[in-house]
Formats: sequence, C-alpha cells, structure tokens
Amino acid sequence: MPYRPKNSSYWHYDFQIRGRRFHGSCGTADFEEAKAVEAQARVAAKASSSVTGRFTLAEALGTYWTDVCQHQSSARTAKSQAAMILETMDGRKSMADLSNADLARFVATRRAHASNATVNRHLQMLGRALRYMGRVHKAQMPDIDLKAAETPEPVERIRELSQDEQKRLFEHLRPDLHAFVKFALMTGARLSTITELRWSDIDQSTRRMTFRLKGGTSMQFPISPEISALLSALPKSELPEHRRFVFTFEVQNRKGNPRRKIVPNGGGLMEDFRAALDAADIENFRFHDLRHTFATRLLRRTGNLKLVSRLLGHTSVDTTTRYAHVLDNDLADALDDFSVLQSAESRSKSRRRNKSA
Repeated sequence: MPYRPKNSSYWHYDFQIRGRRFHGSCGTADFEEAKAVEAQARVAAKASSSVTGRFTLAEALGTYWTDVCQHQSSARTAKSQAAMILETMDGRKSMADLSNADLARFVATRRAHASNATVNRHLQMLGRALRYMGRVHKAQMPDIDLKAAETPEPVERIRELSQDEQKRLFEHLRPDLHAFVKFALMTGARLSTITELRWSDIDQSTRRMTFRLKGGTSMQFPISPEISALLSALPKSELPEHRRFVFTFEVQNRKGNPRRKIVPNGGGLMEDFRAALDAADIENFRFHDLRHTFATRLLRRTGNLKLVSRLLGHTSVDTTTRYAHVLDNDLADALDDFSVLQSAESRSKSRRRNKSA
C-alpha cells in the first residue's frame, strides 16, 4: 500500500519480493493513481532479472566486470576477453539457457582466429562470471561443462636462456630496455607484473616489494642487493601520470619526449625485444622465457622446488614441477661421478693394505 513520507506531497511505494526490496516515488499526490503506479512497479519487479535470476549473458559479463574486474590490475585484459565472448556469442541470450552446443560453436569459431590457450582463457573468464552471478546475485545457472569445452594444451616447453645467448641479447637490445629485461631475469616476474610495478610497491627499508599477480592477487618479493642496485639507478618519468611507475621507456625518434609508462602487454617494445633476439641469432625464445630462465637457474642453484614455487607466485607446487628436469639432470650428473662397485672395491683394497702393513 502506498505511503506518504513526512514533508512530501507525493505517495511512495516500498515492498519486498523474494527478499529483495523495491522502493521509490509514485510521482503523484493522488492516492488512487499511486496505487496503480505501485501495482505496475510490482509487476515490473516480479519480472526483473534480480528476482527471476534470469540474467542475459551481456548482463552477467557486465556485472562481473563492474563488481570485480575493474578493480584489478588485469581490468583491461578482462574487458577485452568479455568483449571477445560477446562478439561470438549472443549477449541477449539468458545465461541460464547456455548449452554445451553454444560452447562448442564458440570454441570452433574462436579457434580460427586465436590459439587454444587464448580460447581456453576466454572460457575460464566466462566460467568465473557465471559462477560469480550464481553465488552473489542468485542467478539461474546453465547446465554446461566448461572444462570439457577447453582444448587440451601441449605441455609447456621450458626454454632457458644460455649465458652466451644472454650476452648477445644485451649487445643488441636497446639500452633503455636493459634494466627492464634484467629485472625479469632477476625476479621471474610476468610482463604485466613488471609493467604495473609502482614505486609505492618498493620498500627498500624492509627489502621487500609487492607484485601484482594474475587473478587480482599479490605477493611479497624479496629485494636482493642486485635488484636494489638496479632499482636505485632507474630514471623516473617527468610526466605526473607516469612518474609513479618503476619502468618507463624513451619514445624512439622523438627527442625531448619524456619517458612514458610501458603498457601491460609491452606495447611496441616487444617488437624491439624480438628484433634484438633476431639480431642476436637467438631462436625459439619469448619474453615469458625469461621467467623460465629465472626458475631453472634458481632451482639449479638451490635444489629447492618449494622455494622456487613461492618466488614464482604459484598457488601450488605442482605447477612448478615442470622445472623438475633441472633436478633430474643434476642427479644424472652426480651418478656420472659415482659408482657403488668402485667404492666397494676401493674399500676392500684399503683393508687388504692395512692388514699387510
């Protein structure tokens, strides 16, 4: 029943449907008209997605991005993934009506333009959005198997930069990118983590820095003397909007232009990185392989898989087992210099010599 608040000439409505509150002004001072407005509001409320739980795919992705993704360092990536999903799937379709056939068509369409890994990430983004809508907004969930729709990816190959390749790379790399690449080798951090690193994340007094990771999480990374020296020598941008970021670069062929922030995906700088690889005659190598190089070198030095896992920011040490071949190689090298039979023979000869003496 409409009511009139104190100091208001208009009637208002205020009711609940399935635990959700709907309230507002009827926009009229006539009680009979107000009852009609309230009745219309009740009909609209009963049909609303917040009550029925039937959200469209576009509403689901948009709500998830607004509530969660836009506050993360990976916001641009998430927005791009959502746009790509809606470019292929009908955003007007109710998420509850999604079928495995819809997923199959999406995968088949996207695989013509993107790698299996990229398509899988789009499916994972879709899954996070649907689960969020079901958990937080009580949306009706579709009967689909997102995991089954993913295409199995080949085991990731581990490519380590040799010392000779490393030397050649820096000989051909732009000087203002040396610190950027060295930092990747020193920390094993991902490209987006490095480009988003801010000076406020650096605490030289405690020798710790904060890394922003995939999925919106973060971790503390120790600052070694080598890393500390590199950070202390870095120039800062003169631009206020870029000065807070640790790694900036010089715009080529435009003298006098201030240093600018490196965008999360590396922007045009990855072209310079690949050009240096070509000039240095380094084949089958990507920027992400600097992370592999850090992991294999650290594991070879420490032999501690759990330690390497923590520094890489892995949530499970199982993810780090791909580097276990380093330890296997060390075991093989140890066996090359060891023989149980020879050791036993040597001990026997030693005892015989002691007896004869």
